[in-house]
Amino acid sequence: MKHILSKITAAILFVAPMQNASADSIWNNNNGQSGVDDRNWAYSSNWIYGLPDINTNVKISEWALSANSYPIVNTMGNTANQVYLNLGATLRVVNGGSLLVNSYITGQWNNTGVTDVSGGLLQTGNLLLGNGGFDGKLNISGGSVSANYLSINTGGGAKINIGQNGSFVAAASNLGNINYWINNNSIQANNGLAGWTINVDTASQAGKVVVTAVPEPTTLASFGMGLVLLVATRSLRKKS
Repeated sequence: MKHILSKITAAILFVAPMQNASADSIWNNNNGQSGVDDRNWAYSSNWIYGLPDINTNVKISEWALSANSYPIVNTMGNTANQVYLNLGATLRVVNGGSLLVNSYITGQWNNTGVTDVSGGLLQTGNLLLGNGGFDGKLNISGGSVSANYLSINTGGGAKINIGQNGSFVAAASNLGNINYWINNNSIQANNGLAGWTINVDTASQAGKVVVTAVPEPTTLASFGMGLVLLVATRSLRKKS
């Protein structure tokens, strides 16, 4: 536990000095104007001070006035330095989208919405969830999220949910902390649905931990028995 707290403290100290960086861009969804590029991360008019690049710190907050105004990453090659989700803000990564950032931070100053990765790739050096003790969940229902370093400050409710089509990949150095968060239900499979569990794979990718949601053995056994009964039933119907 002390090991985890020390890493969280280090992450907070790492983030704090960057708040005053000069290169910032703020999401405003083209002032709420609808159109073909509405909510598209890659559309420059959706940003105050221009489209982010790998040197830009991004803030997504009260400029997006409703749940239908937050950014969607649906194109390849998007980048930023640090991404901060502020009060109530959300972000979606969908099929065909990729976002590469140095740090992705939720819950730094207030409760944030859910980062939803339903496809594509979110890749970050540091993934800091609930970093300031506020809520800031990550849902990986599809696609993949990768990080060199993971921190989950659970004080405000931050956690990771992994669906059956999603995966989380981290550097192997995170293994101990990942197992801790799994054991404390801060990394869950299918929102804790009965019959599902988290699988931790340290073999398929060198130097990496791959975390996925898989059916529990009893679930697979039940499914297999169901198939046997179905085949038997159909066989009897044909004979009759």
